[in-house]
Amino acid sequence: MYTVLDGATLINGTGQTLNDAVLIFKDDTIHKVGPSQEVQIPKEAKKYDLHGKYIIPGLIDTHIHLDLHGMPDTYHESLVEDKLRTIRATREMANTVRAGITTVRNAGSANYIDIAVKRAVEEELVVGPRILTSGRIICMMTAGNEYFQGLYRESDGVDENRKAAREQLKEGADFLKVMATGAIMNPGGIPGAPQLDIEEIRAVVEEGAKMGIHTAAHAHGAEGIKNAIKAGVRTIEHGTLADDEALKMMVDYNVFLISTLCSNYWMLRANEKNGLPHFMSEKAQEISNIRRENLQRALDIGVKVAMGTDAGTPYNFHGKNSMELIQYVRYGLMDEMSAIMASTKIAAEAINWQEQIGTLEQGKLADCIVLKKNPLQDIYCLLDFDSMELIFKHGQIVTGKVDKRQWTTDTPYGLN
Repeated sequence: MYTVLDGATLINGTGQTLNDAVLIFKDDTIHKVGPSQEVQIPKEAKKYDLHGKYIIPGLIDTHIHLDLHGMPDTYHESLVEDKLRTIRATREMANTVRAGITTVRNAGSANYIDIAVKRAVEEELVVGPRILTSGRIICMMTAGNEYFQGLYRESDGVDENRKAAREQLKEGADFLKVMATGAIMNPGGIPGAPQLDIEEIRAVVEEGAKMGIHTAAHAHGAEGIKNAIKAGVRTIEHGTLADDEALKMMVDYNVFLISTLCSNYWMLRANEKNGLPHFMSEKAQEISNIRRENLQRALDIGVKVAMGTDAGTPYNFHGKNSMELIQYVRYGLMDEMSAIMASTKIAAEAINWQEQIGTLEQGKLADCIVLKKNPLQDIYCLLDFDSMELIFKHGQIVTGKVDKRQWTTDTPYGLN
């Protein structure tokens, strides 16, 4: 079956814009793309007249937590029974894809909830984005892990980390995640302190590489970032306290930086921090400006920055993911085109899916968003769901509306 999107302005994810474009899907794949006068439209096709509209690739969020729901105190997430938590996660993923995020990389979930939700999406039992899963996060034994029951796989020493990696792969993880430093949201955690050693991280990286799977490293502090890069990780998550040497290493080793500005943005704007633990609030205040300044330094030196939101963390609700791009533009870190590329082409490269998604080119999967407004002039339209004319994933229209009820304290889901 052919689907034809005719007459729109096409922003293809590579930095190019094409006016009066034709985009043709054959089933779930992009068949043709080009100027209307050069592309022959198949006789038997479902055609959409989109003159005056704008098309961009489906957005990619490279760092979410689908079984977290934006509760003020993440400890309370662990008190929800796993089966109910999984059902809630499916609702979150429906919101995510209906907001134009057609691919997500889930950076850790309790008790393999992410793998269950991914399977439900793939079997079309529920609506959701394409999901890359990591299973449990591999970390050393340290204070604060108990705050997130079932999220971490504690392992000390090279052999134990190798075993931990194999456990995640056995469960069906699409990539592996390690803790190279402490965390902001763990009580007792010191964000800048290094955790797993180089050889411990390398053992995880090597196990993933055997199956063509990459490793991501949670890393705030400079020493932990350098350790992770030396060990062979593909992405640095957060990178908050990176020094000049660490940033240069990212460039030299072609390591991607995942920004996650939203995790601090929403904490600092949370309903007068109602219910937000004091230790989180203190760390968020300290980290927010530093993270933004270091992201600017990273961009200036040539580090590849990909969109990641940490969606699911306090008040950081699934479906509001595009706020990350808005911050890029609002704070002068990127222009609108660069922000879109950070969430399409560069994000696809970061998760090693550049051959399938990220740009609107022949042979790639048919994921795109049709907008009523020009995002190169108004990036805020990516958070205006009324501006979204159509969303396609795998060449099929995503139906339904984003359920905003969960974004208030008066919610049927018990998220207040």
